[in-house]
Amino acid sequence: MIDVLRRWFSRTDVRLERRSRLQPRPRLQPRAISGREVAFAEGYSLLELERAGVTEDQAIAAGLTIDRDRTSSLGCNVMQLEKLAQRRRSSC
Repeated sequence: MIDVLRRWFSRTDVRLERRSRLQPRPRLQPRAISGREVAFAEGYSLLELERAGVTEDQAIAAGLTIDRDRTSSLGCNVMQLEKLAQRRRSSC
């Protein structure tokens, strides 16, 4: 029985590895909460930019979209922006 499980898990690992090689890496894309679901947003909110320490001009220069209608802020979006700002500072 254990051998059967080992073979099954090794097959799924191969499938997942193959699938990850075929799919392109996702771009940085902001998320928003709508009800109980987390969906992709049209852009980063001004509050998220402010919390990450990124100005509106810097975001536009980096090619990020800004959604002025959204007023909420998600921690994962702020973390994405902080990582992006840190990478841009270290490359300069």
